[in-house]
Amino acid sequence: MPAPMLPPPLTEQAEDIDRVWSVFLIGAISVFAFVVILVLIIVVRFRRRDDRLPRQVRLNLPFELTYTFVPLLIVGALFAITFISVRDVDSEVAADEIDLTVGVVGFRWQWRFEYPEQGVIVSGSSQDIPELVLPASSTVRFEVRSVDVIHSFWIPGFRFKRDLFPDIESTVDVDMTDTTGTWPAGGVCAEFCGLDHSKMYFDLRVVTPEEFDQWIAEQGGTP
Repeated sequence: MPAPMLPPPLTEQAEDIDRVWSVFLIGAISVFAFVVILVLIIVVRFRRRDDRLPRQVRLNLPFELTYTFVPLLIVGALFAITFISVRDVDSEVAADEIDLTVGVVGFRWQWRFEYPEQGVIVSGSSQDIPELVLPASSTVRFEVRSVDVIHSFWIPGFRFKRDLFPDIESTVDVDMTDTTGTWPAGGVCAEFCGLDHSKMYFDLRVVTPEEFDQWIAEQGGTP
């Protein structure tokens, strides 16, 4: 399977996840730099000059409280940011705000995409790689399920995964940005599901709403 190239964030939820990632990255770099600076200060200030021991301090309550509560505050803030982001990813949109519904069916070892309102079905096989076509600047609901074993629906441009369980349907709502483009192997199964798991991927194409209607018509469906 060709390695999927990480696309730009294709949904508003993905943009939010990228922002959370940036906060975590900046925080990690800041903590690392702070620790390195402290180590350098200690190495320089308390380097050995003679056999005398430096002044020994048995208790420093303000310092101990600081290095206990500051990390707790940082962890609490990161937890809150993550919780809000995950809640937004899992939140459902009102039915009247959905522009397109796509059924995603995982089976060993391919994908089937169903556009029920348009009357179009795209199914992969051992010879054909399916293509998932989505309209930009729209709200899309994915109804995902598996017909055999556990699979995982992963589009890197969405920045999150969703497991597919046998005979259990779940939904994922995303708000597409105005980014368009084509990504070969832009979606994969991220859960090992058997012998040909590595072949279980699909192409992704995001087009304008007008181009999407044209594609639907070419497939014999109703735009």
